[in-house]
Amino acid sequence: MTDRKSPITNSTSLRPGRLLAALTAIVLVGLIAGVAIVQVEGVEAPAAKTAKPNHAVIPAPRIAEWWFARQAQHIGLMAKGDIELLMVGDSITHNFESIGKEVWKKQFEPLKAINLGCGGDRTQHVLWRLDHLPKLKKAPKGAVVMIGTNNICWGSDKPKQAAEGVQAIARKINEIYPETKILVLGVFPRRRKIDHPHRKQIIELNSYLPALLKGIKNVKFMDIGPKFLDDKGFLSKEMMPDTTHPSEKGHEIWAQAIMPELKKMLGK
Repeated sequence: MTDRKSPITNSTSLRPGRLLAALTAIVLVGLIAGVAIVQVEGVEAPAAKTAKPNHAVIPAPRIAEWWFARQAQHIGLMAKGDIELLMVGDSITHNFESIGKEVWKKQFEPLKAINLGCGGDRTQHVLWRLDHLPKLKKAPKGAVVMIGTNNICWGSDKPKQAAEGVQAIARKINEIYPETKILVLGVFPRRRKIDHPHRKQIIELNSYLPALLKGIKNVKFMDIGPKFLDDKGFLSKEMMPDTTHPSEKGHEIWAQAIMPELKKMLGK
């Protein structure tokens, strides 16, 4: 999934220019602090024999103006409150503002949902965004998480690493809002045929999630991926024209598949 510039249409009362500057300053200070190294001239430090860190679980921003503008938009909407459902993810969730906007209006607006999807995000980016959102005075009743496809496939992480990133996000939301019920969705299928390497990576990632999420309070896992496929596992253009992002019909199937559970979570 490629990054794309995201037009920001919602205005806020938080002066986005100042907010963007503040966010950028925070990031730069963090980056400088993170890479500062003191070296003694003529002395070579011994090579450290430590395991390679899993970047999928370490909060990190993306250094792109449109991305911070998207975050500023989310901050403004969160500051207004009156939100009962968080929809957390990447471009697949983000597209409820474009391809799936009619589905969103019909199915999710009545649930007082906020779209926290951001095109191109990986798990580490979602963790950073959650760390830099205002905490709602009244905890949301529910949250839906669907993330991880960008960590694998075209990304650099192994499926197990990406799954641990999803686990970290569920744990983070649970820490911020202990009483919020969290629905973690399996990563949606990609590519037309079941034997494609990307599809295999997604199946592997999803296979780790039930065990990784088991110990987190108020978290439920649901894999609705098969609903996008035919009985032979084929992913049609009708469902996902580019083999990654759902069509309007795909958004309808997504909403219908989770709506019974959402209404139960939200007490509707």
